[in-house]
Amino acid sequence: MRTLKVFMIRIRSAIGVLSLAGITCLVACSNEEQSTTGSDNYRLEDYADLSPEEFVQKFNLRESDVAVRDLPGWAPLKKVVVEMPGNEPWENRFERLEFFKGVAPEVEFIPVKNLSDAIERGVLADAQATIGLGCGPSTVDAIGPDVRWIQSGSVGLNRCFNTIGEEAERMQDILRERNILISSIRDMTKHAIAQHSLTIMLSLIGGMDIHAERQRRHIWGRTTTDVVRDQNLDVEFQDLTLLVVGLGSLGTEVGRLAHALGMRVIATRNTSRSGPDFVDYVGLSDEMFDLAKQADIVFAAVPPTSATLGLFDMKFFEAMKESAYFVSITRLEVINWEDLKTALKSEKIAGFGTDDLPQDDFELWDLPRVIITPHVSDYSPRYRDNQYVFYRENLRRYIAGEKLLNLIDVQRGY
Repeated sequence: MRTLKVFMIRIRSAIGVLSLAGITCLVACSNEEQSTTGSDNYRLEDYADLSPEEFVQKFNLRESDVAVRDLPGWAPLKKVVVEMPGNEPWENRFERLEFFKGVAPEVEFIPVKNLSDAIERGVLADAQATIGLGCGPSTVDAIGPDVRWIQSGSVGLNRCFNTIGEEAERMQDILRERNILISSIRDMTKHAIAQHSLTIMLSLIGGMDIHAERQRRHIWGRTTTDVVRDQNLDVEFQDLTLLVVGLGSLGTEVGRLAHALGMRVIATRNTSRSGPDFVDYVGLSDEMFDLAKQADIVFAAVPPTSATLGLFDMKFFEAMKESAYFVSITRLEVINWEDLKTALKSEKIAGFGTDDLPQDDFELWDLPRVIITPHVSDYSPRYRDNQYVFYRENLRRYIAGEKLLNLIDVQRGY
C-alpha cells in the first residue's frame, strides 16, 4: 500500500490528475517546448491573423519541400466539399464556412454530414477538392474527375495506403495516376493522444487495472500476504526506460512527457539518428530488437506501411523483458495480434495497453494486465476547432500555390 501511495503522490504532483475511468491526463511539465501548445483555447478567431510562419511554429507543423503550384495535379479551386458532422450545432457550421470564406471568398463550399450524404446529394461530381471526408476506397470511387486535393480529417492514413489486396492496389493506382494531392491533420491532435498514451502507461505501471478490479470486488488487500502485489509494480519513474519505436511527432511528444516524469527515453527512427536532447539514444530501425532488451515500456509509434505490417511479432515480444509493458495507440496493422495474445498468456511481457482493437477480436478483453480504451485518444475540447483551424490554413496555402502542410508522399504512404 505504501508503494501505491508513493505512486499516486508522484502522479498527482507530476500530471495533476490521473483517472482510469475517464482517461484524463493533465500534464504540468516544466519544459520550454510546452510554450508551443499554450494554455488558451483554440478559438477560430484567435488564429485568423497568424502569419504562415507563426502558424507553423504554434503547432510545430511540417511544410512540404515544394510549393503546391509546382506539383503535378495542382489546379484552381471553384467548389470544395466539406464534411461537417450532423451532431454539430448549425451556428457552428455557418461560423466555420465563414471562417473558410476569409481565405477563399471565390470558392463555393458545400457542407455535408459524411461521405454517404455527399454521394446521395451528388455534390462530388464537379468538385475540385474535399475536406474532412478521408481518402479510403469509398471516397476515391465517389469523387469526380476534377478532384485534385483531398484534405483528410485524420492523423493516420492507413485506410488510404495500407490496406491489402487487389481493391487496395486499384485505389492506390488511381491516386497516383491522377496526381491527387493528399494531406493529413498530423500534429494537430498529438498532445491529446500523447497524454492519453501516457495515462495508459502509468496505469499499467501503477497497477490501476488491478486495483480497480479489487475495488469493484470490495477487496482492501494491504498486506504482502494477500494476492494484491505484482512484482512489476514496485517501481519508480527514474528507474524506468521507455523505448519509442518511431520517433515522429507523436513519439517525440510521448518521450518528452515521460522524460519530464524522470524516465530514461531511447528511440528508433527510420531516417536518421537525430533526436531531441531528452532522448538518450536514437537508433535506426534495425536496432529495435537490441533496444527492446533495455526497455521497461515500449511505445509503438511507427506509421502503418507495407514495411511495418505485423512488425511487432513474437520475435519482438521475446526480445522484451518479461517485466516490460507494450503500448500501441491506434496502430492496428503494425501488430501481429495472435503473437501478442500468446506473449501475454505466456507472460513473455507484463501487460498491454491500446486505444483500438481489431473489430472481431474479443479475447484481449478478458486477458489480465490489458487496458483498452475505445479509440478516444484524440478526444479533446479543442479537437473540432483544431481541425478547422488547420483546414483553413492549408486551404489558404493551396489557393495561393504555397507549400502545403502535412502533404503525404503517396509512394511511401506517410
